[in-house]
Amino acid sequence: MLKDLVLVFLISLFFIGCSSKEYFKPADVFDNIDVTDSMQSEIIEISGESATLEDGSIISTRGLDLTRFPEGFRFVFKNDEWAIGLKTGGELFAVKDTNESKSLKLSKTIATVSLKDDLLAVIFADNELALYEFSSGTLLFKEPASDSTAVDIRIANPRFLNELVLFPTLDGKIVIVNAQAKELVRTIIVSSEQYFNNIIYFNVVDDTLYAATPSKIYTLGEHEKRVELEARNMVVNKKGVWVATKQGEIVSLDHSLNILKRVKFPFAHFLGLVVGEDIVYAAEKQGYIIALKHDLHFNLVYDFDIEDGFFFTSEEGFYYDDVFIKLY
Repeated sequence: MLKDLVLVFLISLFFIGCSSKEYFKPADVFDNIDVTDSMQSEIIEISGESATLEDGSIISTRGLDLTRFPEGFRFVFKNDEWAIGLKTGGELFAVKDTNESKSLKLSKTIATVSLKDDLLAVIFADNELALYEFSSGTLLFKEPASDSTAVDIRIANPRFLNELVLFPTLDGKIVIVNAQAKELVRTIIVSSEQYFNNIIYFNVVDDTLYAATPSKIYTLGEHEKRVELEARNMVVNKKGVWVATKQGEIVSLDHSLNILKRVKFPFAHFLGLVVGEDIVYAAEKQGYIIALKHDLHFNLVYDFDIEDGFFFTSEEGFYYDDVFIKLY
């Protein structure tokens, strides 16, 4: 009887919590933003820097791409030559153009990769790091796995900086490896949270490193700095840094991560952030796009029709379901 009463109490609390949940509702909506175009297929999988469509076609941070992968592969990386997809178990499939492709079979399931020339940087799903010769599949360097518990699906890709390879790990670190000497140079702790602590944003702008976990943002250039911001989305370009937070804020920072201004949108749940020459666009879960000036001193709110499903952000706009809104 007591167990039944406790169960009824817990169920009641659940429904009370659900019914009292509040959503972002702007005071004024300026206009509606229409869908720019439709895709031939819908998004079925995303990671930090890529999306895979049901028909095997892909979206990178640059936008929709004509490359297609065989069924079962998820797209994770693209440079000017190769696009790479992965399958559970360690299979890697790379496409150069319609006439050239390449397969590798590594020892276990891969989280993500990056490629420069003939050097393949690999982050395995167990957080082990490795460098391979792409043409032959020869192992060149391996760094043993460190524990990572519960990972955000937005897994960032490694970066190459001169002779260095920068690995954003699944447990909130940046591991720097000298590719020529094939040795570990440095390990940087961005955040030390126990759960969902992988690097979700990772970029190098003008030789300055920027990274974010779900709880902190970080920079390493002339100076090193960490800022406690719970980032949902982050963009860095030559004009500045912008972060959309879990608390419904849009925050602008300078390149040293000094906070310049923050604007609160109560109960907002941000899905993506696009930054152009003058305007910052933030997509909100209830079907709004907030347009702000770079300095965040002025904003307009637009309606847009959104469906449930995967949402992906490129440099040019927002992709969801089988449509996209081009902003740049």
